[in-house]
Amino acid sequence: MIKAMPTTTHALRPCSALIKQILARYTWLTLGLFFLVGSINFYQILIVAPDTMGMKAFKVAMFTSQGFLRDLGWFLFSAILVHIVFVILLWLGTVGWLSLPKMRERQRKMSIYLSFAVASTWVWIMSTRHYPNMPSGFIQYNPVLMADITLYLLSGLMAFSCLASLYFFSNSKPRKRALGIAVVTLAFVACLPMLIPGSNAKITSWDRGGAPNVLIIGIDSLRPDETGYFGSDGELTPNIDEFLTRSTVYPDAYTPYARTFPAWMSILTGKEPVNHKGRFNLIDHSYLDKTQTIPWWLKEQGYRTVYGFDERRFNNIDESFGYDAVVGPKPGALGFVLGQYDHPMVNLLSNTIIGKYLFPEMYLNRGRAGNYDPERYNDAIMEEVFLDTSKPLFLSAHFLLPHFPWFSRDVEDLEKFEMPVEPADKFAYQYRMMLKQVDRQFGQFMAQLESAGVLDNAYVFLLSDHGDGFKFEKDILTSAREDAPFEVETNTRGHATNILNVGQYKVVLAGRSYGSEKFQPGNVEGNASLLDIAPTVFDVLNVSAEDKNIDGLSLLSSTVAERDSRSLFLESGFKTLSVTADDMTVEKVVSEGIKAYTVNEQGKLVVRKRWYDNVIASKHRAVVQGDWQLSMIPGMGKHMVLTNMAEKRWWPLAQYEGEADVHGMLKSLCEHYKDDEGFDSDGACEFYVKSREKVVMRN
Repeated sequence: MIKAMPTTTHALRPCSALIKQILARYTWLTLGLFFLVGSINFYQILIVAPDTMGMKAFKVAMFTSQGFLRDLGWFLFSAILVHIVFVILLWLGTVGWLSLPKMRERQRKMSIYLSFAVASTWVWIMSTRHYPNMPSGFIQYNPVLMADITLYLLSGLMAFSCLASLYFFSNSKPRKRALGIAVVTLAFVACLPMLIPGSNAKITSWDRGGAPNVLIIGIDSLRPDETGYFGSDGELTPNIDEFLTRSTVYPDAYTPYARTFPAWMSILTGKEPVNHKGRFNLIDHSYLDKTQTIPWWLKEQGYRTVYGFDERRFNNIDESFGYDAVVGPKPGALGFVLGQYDHPMVNLLSNTIIGKYLFPEMYLNRGRAGNYDPERYNDAIMEEVFLDTSKPLFLSAHFLLPHFPWFSRDVEDLEKFEMPVEPADKFAYQYRMMLKQVDRQFGQFMAQLESAGVLDNAYVFLLSDHGDGFKFEKDILTSAREDAPFEVETNTRGHATNILNVGQYKVVLAGRSYGSEKFQPGNVEGNASLLDIAPTVFDVLNVSAEDKNIDGLSLLSSTVAERDSRSLFLESGFKTLSVTADDMTVEKVVSEGIKAYTVNEQGKLVVRKRWYDNVIASKHRAVVQGDWQLSMIPGMGKHMVLTNMAEKRWWPLAQYEGEADVHGMLKSLCEHYKDDEGFDSDGACEFYVKSREKVVMRN
């Protein structure tokens, strides 16, 4: 009996001190690696980048915001938690054979390092395979690491370790036997999101009521003339083209403001920007009346309202606008910071249900271009839609792939286009690459909706919030007068940078009905606007819009003459030189644009109040009637520009002698913007109105 005691003590040792020692070594290795990678990331993001990009004031605003610090703290906690789970899984998968009594200390130590290296490399390889264009994905150029045999070998070694530990626990006491079974189960469940980042949800039925579903699908920066439907031969948008072919299409459609948030405010309210007050991206919500929106109005009609947006750094629409649920990343200043954060383990989790709660700023975030998963974004919207099928659905879904910086996890060649040599010309090529990808995403999304029965009885509006300028030759306007006293720039890069650039303000707008014949296939002439969507929604649902102070017209009830004779107002955002430059980069755009924003107490990015009035005064403004556009551009004194959009010609207003209703356009433009701070500081309105009145009196 006495001789047996040392044996018992020796047998127990691997299950106590030794096992704790193994766990401690894994902990230090894993957390050490996390802090090393995290330190490099945050040094670059929070120290180097802000200082080199003129963001020092922005950095101060971040770290004095309680909301930002709270969000940052949650991220750090979540990241550490994920690594601790990794430690536990690694330990559980190797503790069996590492605890062999005959294994020497040096062998055990080297085996721990080897196991850690195998598991970490496996995670790195999986991240690179799913997201090759993240910075950490440079290992894709190593044929050995990226070979299938390498992945199979590492997976086999990890499986063998788990089996060895399972055998170890199965020969132990019942408690340890149960733990052994839990090892494999827990490891499988934890690794599943890494193996399959997208859930690929498949819904097979829609239990709808009698009221039709209403869907507004926006594709950011989609130019009509870049689709096959409108004449492009690039074969980039077959799914969009097919939808348009079966829809009522409005070829002369405008956005009142070529930026995402103001455009969507006009979509949801049916109001001009001067009336809904959303004059910039990320404007403080105190400026807005968020109760006068389609989702609030349709909730009163018994609808469930869902909003999907895959990039919310510059679009802070949330549940307060009338939505029951919002799909997409959490908005806030931390999203800007984490947009550049790169860690293989976090990358793999960011598009999963785990990432939704642990890393909400990264979840389905198009801002993390190399980490964005369009299929998973589609699935997430569908999952939210089907949480409640007892009510008719109002869905707003926006797809941001074609937006700058025209980069994603997938790089593919375009058959109809050659990669340009000049850096500035590559923007258009990359944009078209994103069009091809978003078309595929749109086609998959529509197929999901159709197979689920969402489209059995529905109205679907397809639109773009704005276009984009690439200095295409087709966007050039020519002067109708050789003796014009000034020159104007009509062909500018970006969007909302130049009121004269038709590529920025012309948008896709189409309506399609499922289960009814209210929208018939074909083109409908006459000017249309994103303002017209709200009244059209009320029209198809037979809901009165008389008390809603809507500026738009129903596309179904209004005539071509009514739409062409009304005044459509266009305005620009603040013009950043970096956006219009030939050598545009993300760093330059951020460094210039971020100066307009600060971080509030909630940790969200908002426009600086002291900056607001100055930029309001600097806006380009225009009024459109029929084919004619009258534009006022600050810095040109009393000069104004008259454009015939059909002919692509422009006149100095003072030199125009045709039959266009210039006087009426002028009065409506000046009246519409008269309350803007700093509007028409040169006195052009008074000058031209009086001069035109004198001409009328003489005649």
